[in-house]
Amino acid sequence: MKPTFHAIPINSPFEDPCIYINIMREGRALLFDLGYLGRLALGNLLKVSDIFVTHTHMDHFMGFDMVLRCMLRRNEPLNIYGPENIIECVEGKLKGYTWNLIEDYPLKINVYAITDKSFRRTSFYAENSFNRIDYPESRFSGIILEEPLFKVRALVLSHQIPVIAYCIEEEFHINVNKVALLEKGLPVGPWLSDLKRAIRLKESEEKIFIINDKTVSLKELMDIVTITKGQKISYVMDVSPNEENVDRIIRFVKDSDILFCEAYFLDRDRERAMERHHLTAAIAGKIAREANAGNLEIMHFSPKYRHGEQEIYEEAMKAFKG
Repeated sequence: MKPTFHAIPINSPFEDPCIYINIMREGRALLFDLGYLGRLALGNLLKVSDIFVTHTHMDHFMGFDMVLRCMLRRNEPLNIYGPENIIECVEGKLKGYTWNLIEDYPLKINVYAITDKSFRRTSFYAENSFNRIDYPESRFSGIILEEPLFKVRALVLSHQIPVIAYCIEEEFHINVNKVALLEKGLPVGPWLSDLKRAIRLKESEEKIFIINDKTVSLKELMDIVTITKGQKISYVMDVSPNEENVDRIIRFVKDSDILFCEAYFLDRDRERAMERHHLTAAIAGKIAREANAGNLEIMHFSPKYRHGEQEIYEEAMKAFKG
């Protein structure tokens, strides 16, 4: 089965945490956190439609300037999600520049601030010199983005300040049986994306597809596809290692195929982890085990362990595998 989401860390575990998720066959990508982005090719960065920021400490937000610089002439809007202060932080970044010559630039930025109870949207358009446009706030339901292909959920946690954990979920996965396709005398081609879209949108079985002058209904095409459980990828960074946070994370990331989780400290330094509001490798492993995650990808290590990286992996995997 070819996955829909291909997720890769941009930096090493001792550098700024940032995950790039390529949505296969869609020409689109998502970005989780906005730290240093210098290793990301410009072409890949231009595919990003939505950015999910955990919080606005420098190592999670400094990359905004690079994103802005490369997207100024992009026609597609950019959506940014983050904690309750994300709107003011984006506005502050934009106010740091002079915008007197961009009236004909197409970029539109939509920023969404998440709290336990509310979901606020503000827009900044190049044609308006990025002056702030506020919209009425709505009630926060847990889901911040929902499309036929996937949905993104958010959870407000504590890092002494509010911080957001995210998970992206594919409702179900559609796989095309190439043998059955050939038996019907049908070619591989862009029409398969239209077929998958029709299935996700639950369109009528009588919907017609014209393929190489051949007319076929959606109902007739259902025997060339297999529908299975969709992917779930979760991202948890910079979280206080208290019991309430840990319990809520376990429920939130339940049954993730991949859990990207910070492992900033070793468990022998748990007192320091409490002081600095970070998880330990052992706690990350425990979360993954109790959440029944398929894979645990630890990242965001303290520089103090730069010469003992293997110990961090061993501690996390021991707790994960039990």
